[in-house]
Amino acid sequence: MDDFADLSRRIESMIRFGSIAAVQMAPPRVRVQSGGLTSAWRPWFALRAGDTRDWDPPTPGEQCVLFSPSGDPATGVALVGLYSDSRPAPSSNPDEHVRAYPDGARIAYNHVTGALSVAGVKTARIQASGLCTVDCPHAEFTGDVHIQGKLTVDGETLLKALLTYMNGLAGQGGGAGTRISGAIEHNGGGLSSNGVTLHAHVHPDSHGGDTGGPK
Repeated sequence: MDDFADLSRRIESMIRFGSIAAVQMAPPRVRVQSGGLTSAWRPWFALRAGDTRDWDPPTPGEQCVLFSPSGDPATGVALVGLYSDSRPAPSSNPDEHVRAYPDGARIAYNHVTGALSVAGVKTARIQASGLCTVDCPHAEFTGDVHIQGKLTVDGETLLKALLTYMNGLAGQGGGAGTRISGAIEHNGGGLSSNGVTLHAHVHPDSHGGDTGGPK
């Protein structure tokens, strides 16, 4: 009879639904609360834990399943990632892959529309030792852009402007100054150097008057 009770208890404990009671980061372990049982510190399943590894620790209160192949929760492993009323799915759209974070950040990709959205982040950094390439027909920045290194702009033909600006251009030449090779065409407004406007500049003539402006 005692053997039957022990066997029944072990079968019942092989698969137990519960929630994360506590999380330990190093080494990665969790305690699982299932009914009146609180497990010992047990590992949880990750997507990958080999040469490529993932790190996304569970949070207290997250629903999970405690698998104990021998029927002893002391040897169990926690499978996390079950939605609950307090932590529902971040989307109901079957076309989306979404990752939501507790600070409000959200990464979503819609594989039907082909739209990738990253929202709610405070800072972003991409670091590469070689080259980063953005390959698209059109790129748009809605805020200020600060480039600390050199800026090189290539165009295909003379008819396509190498640099186009809509609200003026200001800067400092630095130690190397500013050098332009090739033809320069200026239309409208004045072209001034050291306070002298080119199209209105005149010189004294030999008769005590002034020469005419440039033609």
